[in-house]
Amino acid sequence: MEKIIYELNEFLRQISMHPDQTDIQTVTENCISEIGKGLRGEDSSLKMIPTYISAYGEPPEKIPVIAIDAGGTNLRIALVAFENTKPVISRMQVYPIPGSLREISAGEFFSDIADKILPLTDVSDRIGFCFSYPAEIFPNRDGKILRLSKGVCVKDSAGLVIGQELIKKLREKGVSKEFNFTLLNDTVASMMGGAAEFPITEFDGICGLILGTGFNTCYTEKGEKITKLKNAPDMIINCETSNFSKLFRGKADEMTDAASENPGIGFCEKMISGAYLGKVITNTAILAAQRGLLTEGFANVEQVFSLPELDDFLRGKLNRVTKLCAGEDTAVLKEIIDKCFERAAKLVCVNIAALCLQCGGGKEASHPFCVVAEGSTFYKSLLMRAKLDRYVKEYIEGRLSRHIVFRGAENLTLTGAALSALIN
Repeated sequence: MEKIIYELNEFLRQISMHPDQTDIQTVTENCISEIGKGLRGEDSSLKMIPTYISAYGEPPEKIPVIAIDAGGTNLRIALVAFENTKPVISRMQVYPIPGSLREISAGEFFSDIADKILPLTDVSDRIGFCFSYPAEIFPNRDGKILRLSKGVCVKDSAGLVIGQELIKKLREKGVSKEFNFTLLNDTVASMMGGAAEFPITEFDGICGLILGTGFNTCYTEKGEKITKLKNAPDMIINCETSNFSKLFRGKADEMTDAASENPGIGFCEKMISGAYLGKVITNTAILAAQRGLLTEGFANVEQVFSLPELDDFLRGKLNRVTKLCAGEDTAVLKEIIDKCFERAAKLVCVNIAALCLQCGGGKEASHPFCVVAEGSTFYKSLLMRAKLDRYVKEYIEGRLSRHIVFRGAENLTLTGAALSALIN
């Protein structure tokens, strides 16, 4: 057994898939360099998108906000108000997002959302809209659609200004009042949800982390460092970390990227996130089988292993993965899964470390850098959290002498959208 595990690890190094080949300090330095370039408007794999939103400020009491969360294939709508600085959610409804069941027109998309918030317009003139698709945010906190994804099909939606279109549909339905509209993406909304739930003045810096189907981060930055804007105020920056490319990629990563719907972009996300990590593990297993380190069944896998399937396999449950195993396959596949998660956890740690150092935060244990975390891969994957916690302790706390805490709560995107609409 020890011999084949040794041979597997040597093979992982040959195909550049071993976690030891990712030097955590070098990649952290690369990430900080890309952050700086993005803030200066130079060519960078990190776009460092200004949001024109601040996380700091106390919300007024008992002023309701229409909070909209368009994420994935679900549309969530609620009223959110703050009482004693804490969010109170009421009248929440969940619907399929328009365009997720069939292709529709842009007019139908905005008309459907307007219909669903119409009953709430009698009690609120503020709208906080968490839009989990690529969008360009404007200084007035509206923004235009760049594209829709995740199976949502809306014809001729690219380029439309979201707040303008939604309010136009409300006008057509007889609503004449003026609205205060704030648009933000899911990573920023989650971080703002953390600001709504926790006393963030107790922390020395704050960032948002989405580690679920996708991967992204955001953080608060000083305006003087955002030199691509003239006289920028302090604000949250959406890093678009999924695109970070200054890292060490291997053969299974190249296979995963080549077979994706968007080859050539999103390199970091394709090594870390729930949508891709199962594919990376599957491709690594295929390569190992071709080398004779797994039996022939693994060389002919047609449907990629999902992370829930792999978690169940690790727990010893009988499933498709388990049934493929013969001889020493179980031990070899467990080692492949472990090493792929090890590298993924290391890369997540790199991104957190880079943002902590960029902010100069977390110097004291009593005043740590706060990571507001969301996502199924972070909370539900069997191996991710323990490995990430170990890297945070060994690298960020041990070598960098910085202090990190993770925070999370329910409905962060809704409460974050509401807080943004109240204090910005």
